[in-house]
Amino acid sequence: MSSQKQKIDISQMVSPFLVLYILHGTQMGEGVLTFTRRIAKVAGYDAWIGILLTWLLTTIIIVIVWKIVPDGQDLIDIHHSIFGKRFGNLLSLLFGVHLLSLSFYVMRSYIEVIQVWYFQDLSIGWFSLFLYILILYLVLGGFRTVVGFIFFSFWIPLVLSFSILIAFQHGHMENLLPIMNTSYWNIVKSVEPMATGYLGIELILMFAPFIHKFHKGLKWAVSANGLTTLIYLLVALSNFVYFNQEQIQLLAWPSLHVWKIISFPLIERFEYVGISLHFIVIIATSCIYFWGSVQCYYRISKVSFRGISIFLAIIGFISMFLVKDYLMIEQLSNIISKIGFCLLFIYIPFLYILKLIKSGVTKSHETI
Repeated sequence: MSSQKQKIDISQMVSPFLVLYILHGTQMGEGVLTFTRRIAKVAGYDAWIGILLTWLLTTIIIVIVWKIVPDGQDLIDIHHSIFGKRFGNLLSLLFGVHLLSLSFYVMRSYIEVIQVWYFQDLSIGWFSLFLYILILYLVLGGFRTVVGFIFFSFWIPLVLSFSILIAFQHGHMENLLPIMNTSYWNIVKSVEPMATGYLGIELILMFAPFIHKFHKGLKWAVSANGLTTLIYLLVALSNFVYFNQEQIQLLAWPSLHVWKIISFPLIERFEYVGISLHFIVIIATSCIYFWGSVQCYYRISKVSFRGISIFLAIIGFISMFLVKDYLMIEQLSNIISKIGFCLLFIYIPFLYILKLIKSGVTKSHETI
């Protein structure tokens, strides 16, 4: 691999505190509209405890990530160091597929929302083309351009999440009682569907070299994870007090239905405002995942960053026509959920253990 690809342009590096916005931006995608239905199917109203459990586990994973990645290196370097160049590149290739799939899933899910709530005859082709042109424009502008857009989108989930607190005024707080009405095992099982909402932690492994003094970013990543948890907890509780367990499991997007009860003198259908504003969040989330995929393939190939970006955008655009309905989107969501769970809670700790073993063997050889 050329030294040019290993050296990061300092003009594209960002300050450690921006990790707060980057990580939170990757986690606030389409999942915030649907996660309550998925976790309620597993643990009922006690699923909010599963959110706290997921927060605790993912915080540990974030700490492990910071122990895995040295300053100036990324997942490609780690794979090469532990597995060698050939097998390491194969694992990096699969990781790139994961990131590209997440980028695609976020966009395709949002298009489904637009078709159901706005325009049933919306052309997937033309709208997808517009989305990928916009994402290409941001990604080809460099990492700082992507981060700038994420910073801009950061405030929208905060506003929208607090807007649904009105559900507490019309809901029934007794829905949350009694606590622990389900088994401990069901609460533990709710971590898997909930983990989808925390995906983005693995992306740190790719953008780490672009963070100036990366080791100082840990506290901001932990803060971002905590902020994400706070929003998820508020959204979940508002959904749980407003809907009964049978209703919430039948609604595709429970949060959108909560927005339907909000009205202002000049805004009768607030859910339309929420969906429209969420477009910025969707673009930001999809864009950072797309950038991560492009960066991954750029690091393991001799193709230009621009060439890879255009090629992956074409693949994503064509894939839009392969996922034809809501059921296929749900199947894709289940697959991504399982892969993301394994990646966060199995593969990243596995990498850490292998790195510890390799470091121990290296030290023992040096001693000898």
